[in-house]
Amino acid sequence: MLRNIAAVVVGVTVGGIINWFSGVLFPQNLPLPEGMSLMSIAEDPEALHAWIVSWPRTVFILILVTYLAMSFFGGYIAAFISKKNVMGVAIAVGAISLLVGFINMVGLPAPLWFWVGMPLYLVAAWFAGKLELKRRTAAS
Repeated sequence: MLRNIAAVVVGVTVGGIINWFSGVLFPQNLPLPEGMSLMSIAEDPEALHAWIVSWPRTVFILILVTYLAMSFFGGYIAAFISKKNVMGVAIAVGAISLLVGFINMVGLPAPLWFWVGMPLYLVAAWFAGKLELKRRTAAS
């Protein structure tokens, strides 16, 4: 039981690091409105909304891919660490990733297709768990 809890914590942490990179890399490559900094725009909800609306679609695709990577790699690490509950811990990481993604997107003007794609976080974690099960079967 403790091993599974630790597996989920480590998986979420690894996924969080992947997610953190998207927060660091993507906004810095997008032009800010004239006279605004990342700090000032974060404190002005209207300016933040206007800035996000100006993002090209590819930015949302990259963010979605990053969240999927967070679910997949975090789920795989958790599955790898777990001895018996491989799928359970992988799906737990996917569910936490989905929750974090939902919290991050509330209040942001993301396109509808981005919201529709969010359940794919669970699918990515499921594939990660299956991949680990397959690795274990091949190693036996």
